[in-house]
Amino acid sequence: MDTAGSPPFVHLSVPNRSLGPRGRRGCLAAIGGTTLAVALGATLLGAWPVMPFAGLEVLLLWIAFRSIQRHDGDYERLEIGAAGEVRLEARDARCETRFVAQRPWARVVMKERGRRCTLGLAYAGRTVPLGRMLSDDGRRELATQLRGWLRVAAE
Repeated sequence: MDTAGSPPFVHLSVPNRSLGPRGRRGCLAAIGGTTLAVALGATLLGAWPVMPFAGLEVLLLWIAFRSIQRHDGDYERLEIGAAGEVRLEARDARCETRFVAQRPWARVVMKERGRRCTLGLAYAGRTVPLGRMLSDDGRRELATQLRGWLRVAAE
């Protein structure tokens, strides 16, 4: 792997969001409106105990969408620079992590449990998780790429 003159290695992960904020609001309005309309119809027919449960259902759906919204800005950005620095920036539900390591001493740590795996980057006694937004196969592929990039620095 020849890195002379090539740009630094950059890996960026963001969550897969098939439904954006506007779509979530529309979905909540459609599901909530339908649920409350059916509950109102049942209430008019005399089954009034249905209404509190319908309200609870809409409330729980709203809480679930708020939880998803907290993670809208999540990302992981790993950069291996030509100057020998490994930088990791990550955001998980408004909690930001920054990690800087020297390339020759950084290690890729992968733990396999059956078909599942976790990936981390270790340096100076600290290990930070990496690839949380990737599938298990994606984490394995990223680990292989990182080991190649870190090995080049050691040679």
